Amino acid sequence: MSNYTEQDTERARAAERSSAGMETRHLGLPAGYGAAPAQTIVPQRPNSLGLGLIGLGALLILAQLFTTSLNIVPGMILLTIASVFLFFGLWRRVYGLIIPGSIVAGLSLGVTFAEVTNGVSVLWGLALGFLAIYALGTALFRNSHFWPLIPGAILFGVGLIVLIATLGSLSVGLIWVPLLLIGAGLFLGFVKQ
Repeated sequence: MSNYTEQDTERARAAERSSAGMETRHLGLPAGYGAAPAQTIVPQRPNSLGLGLIGLGALLILAQLFTTSLNIVPGMILLTIASVFLFFGLWRRVYGLIIPGSIVAGLSLGVTFAEVTNGVSVLWGLALGFLAIYALGTALFRNSHFWPLIPGAILFGVGLIVLIATLGSLSVGLIWVPLLLIGAGLFLGFVKQ
């Protein structure tokens, strides 16, 4: 079956140019409709001060992560447990499974950074878990109950009190300085010049 001639090749090319063996009709715009003028989008120049602050904050965090030890294994174990709850809660649309999944996921984040932040991250991770319950409940389950905001606000406030009480410690001050730099850089990045 490899006896193709030049005529067979030309016939195949002609069929490709047409629609089902028939001549292809080229459609154009109706009369009176011209092509819309192309809009020129002027890209915004990134705020170099904001980018610099974000970069400096990220470098300081990386330097601290390499000099301190993180509790990655306990955090990963908790995240694995949380992912099971969240997977089945989102897959089967069961609001009751989102609650422990979000709390344990927030706890896993807090436990990972607990040694660096003197325990403040555990409280704020739990507060983030309760905030995730509220956000997921509102967005996915049309559940407008505000009860998760109450323990979330309390945990955030207690974490803030612990942070202020231990602010004299050098290690806590060093972790928050890069985070504040990144936050300031993000703020400046969204401010129009």
